[in-house]
Amino acid sequence: MDIYQLQVSYLEHEDRILLRMNTRSNEEFRLWLTRRMVQSVFPHLTDITTRLNTQDSAMASHDGANPAALAAFKKQESLATADFQTPYRASVTSTPLGHAPLLVSKIHLTEVHGPSLRMGFEEQSHSRAQGRAFDVTLNASVMHSLLHLLEAAMQQSNWGLSLPAKPSDAFNILATATPPAYLN
Repeated sequence: MDIYQLQVSYLEHEDRILLRMNTRSNEEFRLWLTRRMVQSVFPHLTDITTRLNTQDSAMASHDGANPAALAAFKKQESLATADFQTPYRASVTSTPLGHAPLLVSKIHLTEVHGPSLRMGFEEQSHSRAQGRAFDVTLNASVMHSLLHLLEAAMQQSNWGLSLPAKPSDAFNILATATPPAYLN
């Protein structure tokens, strides 16, 4: 599945976050994320995305710089190239999970080679014999965009969930870091 666009929005009347994913093949996947689900998975998504960025050999630091600061730089770089201006394409030809969003009750996170993250979403429904589910694999750049959109929805929701430090905080860490000492 090749993700083309993401949309994350907080719907006050549902008190949930609606995550919509468009694919290049004109399919849309809709997910409801509850406060409990976001609270439990968001820290893991942040940690995994940071780890994926620091695993990249080009991001390896040989001068002792803080890995979190390097990951923040990579996040800023990814967000600078992301397209947040193009309106979300609401007209789709197919909704494989149906028109009603999948109410996520379980999320499975698996790091895959790339560096990428495979996310498995499950819905456990009492009204259906078998719940709905699907998997999607996102690269680090798309993960940064997803986290950015989730952070904005979390702020709008007023759920009182703690957000990670801003990238500027990470750059302040770099600015105040002790430079490496070299012996000649």
